Amino acid sequence: MTKKIFKNILAVSIAALVVCILCVSYVLYGYFEDIIKDELKTEAYLISQEMGDDENQLERLDPVNNRITLIDKNGTVLYDSRADEASMENHSSREEIIEARNNGDAYSVRYSDTLSTKTIYYAVLIDDGNVLRVAQDQNVVALLLKGIIVPFVIILIITALLASIISRTASRRIIAPINDMDLNDDDADEPYPELAPLMTKIRQQNKHIQLQLDEMKRRQKEFIAITENMNEGFLLIDRSMEILSYNTAALELLGDGGESVPHTALELNRSKGFRTAVEKALLGSNNQQAYETENRCYNIVANPVSENGSVVGAVVIVMDVTEKEQREKLRREFTSNVSHELKTPLTTIYGVSDMMAEGIVKAEDVRSFGMTIKDESGRMISLIDDIIKLSKLDENPAAEEMSEVDLFELASVVAERLKINAEEKKVSVRIEGESTVIKGVPSLCEEIIYNLCENAIKYNKEGGSVRVEAKPEASGAVLVVEDTGIGIPYEYQDRVFERFFRADKSHSNQIKGTGLGLSIVKNAVLYLGGRVELDSTEGKGTRITVHFFK
Repeated sequence: MTKKIFKNILAVSIAALVVCILCVSYVLYGYFEDIIKDELKTEAYLISQEMGDDENQLERLDPVNNRITLIDKNGTVLYDSRADEASMENHSSREEIIEARNNGDAYSVRYSDTLSTKTIYYAVLIDDGNVLRVAQDQNVVALLLKGIIVPFVIILIITALLASIISRTASRRIIAPINDMDLNDDDADEPYPELAPLMTKIRQQNKHIQLQLDEMKRRQKEFIAITENMNEGFLLIDRSMEILSYNTAALELLGDGGESVPHTALELNRSKGFRTAVEKALLGSNNQQAYETENRCYNIVANPVSENGSVVGAVVIVMDVTEKEQREKLRREFTSNVSHELKTPLTTIYGVSDMMAEGIVKAEDVRSFGMTIKDESGRMISLIDDIIKLSKLDENPAAEEMSEVDLFELASVVAERLKINAEEKKVSVRIEGESTVIKGVPSLCEEIIYNLCENAIKYNKEGGSVRVEAKPEASGAVLVVEDTGIGIPYEYQDRVFERFFRADKSHSNQIKGTGLGLSIVKNAVLYLGGRVELDSTEGKGTRITVHFFK
């Protein structure tokens, strides 16, 4: 704005200067013409006086700049200072000659467009009836160049410099109060009354814009808070697959973990599932695609974004469904294992009972067959009981409220219950430690100790031992069950807590069990907020440590 004001002031100053010079030139031009006319009149008077009655006296006059012509009564040129009078035409029709004969003297001005000259004539009637004419030629262009152009240019340059300095100073002084105005202060005085309506409108617009900016910032914060706290990845892309918005989860789930942020969706991930989801969404189709890595499973949901009936982009949601897939896999395995575990005893019971029903069993074998049916039925009941326990733990309900449980005392009770099992395997069980009271569910604590001790006895060597230790620690309490049994191969140690998993299939066929004991232990410990640690060496034994936290 300062430059604009400066240019306008400078332009007005120069324009005013040009107009003034033109006006002065016009006035001077007329003034000089009057001077020339007076000069011609005086010169004509002096020549007429010097000439007297002798016409030849004109030839003896000193050379002069002006042209002198003598015309007789008939218009014939008697003398001309610049031309041969004999070759000149009759001048009786000339304007100044006619007027001089009528009025005694006369002026006349004639222009030559070709030569850009002007000639001023003065004619006077002398006593003998002839007319004496004096003329002066003026070159208009030369006059302007010499008399006006050069001074005009000099004055224009000087005036332009002065106008530039004054204009710059004036423009800055005009703009300074405007630049110092506070657009946010409603009580501020306006430097110019003419600006009051404009400033009022600007302040109103500023308030409106500020409200809109605050609302946008609030929404942006909400959007960032929502997307950044999502476990799912979020991407917003345009028609060219340029990434417009994203959250950290999207980079973690789809990216390679690098620090640089990709510009396009394909720079982020080029897997088939992701590409298909994005391409279909940009074609206007809602779709879901699967995307798998080495250890994780993802579900990609892509929906098109439309504006005025045309697709302008897409919203992509990436969900980690690894746990869901693992649960589904476990469910299928669980169903298969349960079916297998139930089918085996049922097949035995059906075969034995069928033989007894057909009467092909000898009387002395009835007792043996009855014991087989009893054992297989007990195996089924034990399996179903364990399945029910796991189901309850999966649902996380507690039939009992949390109460104080003494692990040392509970271990002693369990050891007494398993005394017969230990004697059959010729395994010694000893309880060590001290009174260790925790906050827990009594039935779950008993299940933990019972299953650990039962496994320690079941998979022990004949003549082996089991050591159960319970003691307090700074973070809560610790329960250790250690045996001298067959141990667990290293490659199976990460899987022994899976349902129905049994590390040694050869021993599994010989040792009765459902394969759910350690699964029940793990789930019960997790429910109580504890942690299970396994340390085992094949052929030497196994040590399982359970930490209970306060």
